[in-house]
Amino acid sequence: MKNLIRKISVILTLLCVSIFSVIFTGELILPEKVVFYDGATQTRMLAVFYVREDDSNIVSVSTASEKNETADVSILGIIPVKQISSEKSERRYVYTGGDVVGIRLYTQGLLVVGTDEVQTSQGNESPGKNCGIKSGDIILEINNNAVCSVADFSNRIAASEGKDVEITVLRDNKKYDYILTPVYSETEGKYRCGLWLRDSTAGIGTLTYADPLNGMFATLGHAICDSETKSVLPVGEGDILSAEISGITKGDKGITGQIKGNFGNKILGSLLENNEFGVYGTFSDKDIMYGELVPVASQTEIKAGNAQILCNADGNGIESYDIEIEKITYSQSKTSRSMVIEITDEDLIGKTGGIVQGMSGSPIIQDGMLVGAVTHVFLNDPTRGYAIFAETMLSESDRIFF
Repeated sequence: MKNLIRKISVILTLLCVSIFSVIFTGELILPEKVVFYDGATQTRMLAVFYVREDDSNIVSVSTASEKNETADVSILGIIPVKQISSEKSERRYVYTGGDVVGIRLYTQGLLVVGTDEVQTSQGNESPGKNCGIKSGDIILEINNNAVCSVADFSNRIAASEGKDVEITVLRDNKKYDYILTPVYSETEGKYRCGLWLRDSTAGIGTLTYADPLNGMFATLGHAICDSETKSVLPVGEGDILSAEISGITKGDKGITGQIKGNFGNKILGSLLENNEFGVYGTFSDKDIMYGELVPVASQTEIKAGNAQILCNADGNGIESYDIEIEKITYSQSKTSRSMVIEITDEDLIGKTGGIVQGMSGSPIIQDGMLVGAVTHVFLNDPTRGYAIFAETMLSESDRIFF
């Protein structure tokens, strides 16, 4: 009898520990807000947590017409975990992308990618470094006048005749002013400051969607960063253009593949923002709405299992390829690595080896809905990588537009 009681106690203890572990996990990973589309009142996350809208629980806020609705989270619909905010929303529809585009970005200000020494008659000097300017800084002004290009900055430094100039930089979203004293370069015959600067970049990506509601487009699902400083490049101006694939470098273990392309002459839209969740802008050519008009899935509607990506992997047009959504990561903050996916389509693996550069932004379709976009590849296995929720990208383009 004592043995039976002991066994029951152990089982109950393990059960309680398991339940509390699941509850603790839910507290950490579940989002603080969930959206219910099409009149739905319940959804499920990770096959464990059930989220049911609670119409009776309304908290009044600033005015009588405003209200915050809540949803109850439970384990298997039985054990309560927490309450989160809920929102009823009309289903959004966008046109899927999948074709390659050329992305041309001119930075807001000049990105400092490094410092260097200038050879003078007195020896080597580094005015930029000595005055306090660092790699990753963005130069906005020289003597209170905006700078728009590297050539413009260099000309102003050369014309300084060695007099002090005031440099305004942006660092960690704060402005700083530095006094820089240019020095005369014996090798170049003009005044220099010892800064390596960048004012533009260009590359190939894949269009994710075009939104007919506000004329916005989204691509990449991650930021365009400087290759040396890893800094996110701020958009001054830029555009997306038509592009054609000129070749493919296949990915392999330890080798990142690449889609090679040439820019066309057709401008499709203008860039507005480059951030960690993608590149966004407004489209000017209605031909960009070439895909199928599909609903955008809430992250809670996505499930592990079969899905498809749309991409142009060989220059012969957009095709649908099979993938597996291996893992879904819910988070209380936005991330570009919301899902782990695996390319299972042998045809695509034969063409590219898996996920390659230029494929970022490829739309992911599941059950007829846009659920996300490809963002990153695993270096040790090019058939696997990360993806971002489509809901995250849509919220970003809405924030930028509205």
